[in-house]
Amino acid sequence: MGRFRFDQYTSALGFVPLLFGIAFILSSCHSSNSSGTGGGGSASSPVLNLDFTRNTAPADGSFKAVVWLSNSGGAVVPFSSAPTLSTTLGTISVPPTLRGDGKSEATVTPATTPAGALVTGEYRVTVSAMVAGSNTSTSRTAIVMGQVGSGWGQPFSVEGLVNTGGTQDSLAVSPDGQYLFLQYYPVTLTCFLDFILNPGSLGPNSIYCQTPLGPVAAPERPNMPGANRVLSATSIHHGCPSLNFDPSPFPVPPIAQYGFRRQSDGSYAEPFVFLFTGNDGCFAPWGPSVHANGDGTYRMFVAFNDPRNAGTASDFAHVYDFNFSPGVTQTLGNVSYSGVVQISNFVLNPATISGTDVHRGNPHVHYVGNTPSLLFYDDETQSAANQFIHVSQWNGSSWGVASTLNFASLFNTSGNGNTQPYFDGSQLILREGSRLLAFPYNGGAIGSATSWGSPILLLAPGSTVFQSGNVTVVGEPTVATINGQDVLYFVYGLQQADGSINLRAGYVRKGS
Repeated sequence: MGRFRFDQYTSALGFVPLLFGIAFILSSCHSSNSSGTGGGGSASSPVLNLDFTRNTAPADGSFKAVVWLSNSGGAVVPFSSAPTLSTTLGTISVPPTLRGDGKSEATVTPATTPAGALVTGEYRVTVSAMVAGSNTSTSRTAIVMGQVGSGWGQPFSVEGLVNTGGTQDSLAVSPDGQYLFLQYYPVTLTCFLDFILNPGSLGPNSIYCQTPLGPVAAPERPNMPGANRVLSATSIHHGCPSLNFDPSPFPVPPIAQYGFRRQSDGSYAEPFVFLFTGNDGCFAPWGPSVHANGDGTYRMFVAFNDPRNAGTASDFAHVYDFNFSPGVTQTLGNVSYSGVVQISNFVLNPATISGTDVHRGNPHVHYVGNTPSLLFYDDETQSAANQFIHVSQWNGSSWGVASTLNFASLFNTSGNGNTQPYFDGSQLILREGSRLLAFPYNGGAIGSATSWGSPILLLAPGSTVFQSGNVTVVGEPTVATINGQDVLYFVYGLQQADGSINLRAGYVRKGS
């Protein structure tokens, strides 16, 4: 069910997530507010802007909300009266202080628990002001983390149509940041975790699996496969009637991969779906890695467990790729059942990789120019202590035998597993346990320990003490270059009051 799954929450319990062998379907799944820096106003009136910058001293999670008005040329213009600001969590210094550049700023101080622990999570900040004689407001959401690496700014929640009450999983962005991709299902991640970890679980009948928290229709999730299985606000049918697998003894909510286009204000909207027809929304690819072909089309690498491999020695995830034109529904194949599962018009091309046939999840392909060079992937079927990143080199026609980045004192030193790789030629970013780390690359042999520097912390959640709204985990890194600035996108998990986990999409800019 995407690349952000069971190992984070189960590794501490010594659980090995071998869900791939349960059945082919679930293993295949494992596989007037404004949302940008500006809001309000017309083309001829000033625009109200809101941005965040992180305080590095003191490193207490506080940040500054920066507000200003800009004209059609982008120049800062003065407010007619002081703007007002508010925050959903913590406190904000008011009135805002005027800076030398004409912008105003106010400090947001995060909340703390009675025991004094930092309350991480989403801080929704709203600014209101009179603009061209009208009361105008705009809002953005900052993410307070337990730790943010040196050189990175204040984390944000992705605005637009991306984040919902459902689960935003398996995140990736195109290198230019113009498109964002994710795997989506309308229930909480805990629907699956509860089934795996709790022997007495009600499985598909649990409240976590029967309560749709997110949409299955436009505008957020148009053409959602399996949407008809969401029967009411308290009922989801778990099963795949078209595939003669109905009902399911384990959770099978509707699931699909979506793409979104970046808007002028930095939010993401215009969703489009990647789907298999005839499968009732019961499986989807995950772990996308995207490359622009230069002609308006893109090439995507994904992990996918082909249901036609069910019951064979190859019944696990493999790497596939395909080309597509963004912005419209992408049909990946037409699924039918006639004694066995069949797929016609299958557009996924299997990657030829030398060596033993094993589970390969969360692929990331590094390009040199327009040529693929290195394939990074993980194997989440292993126990956390044995989860390492694997790297295969392109020889012009196929991928060579992979090297395993298993070096003492460097990779997986915590025993929490290394998964979800992203490599840009100068660093390898990955998830280790609940945090994101970056390993500098010095240009040597990929499979040599001397080619890698010591890990650098990028993002980490806060206290492990239960607190509703806290960030519990971060993962699924991708870096895009937008307007000349590196932007790290990631998924973060929020603790819910009922004990469940909600996964959402966030980003943080380098240098601000």
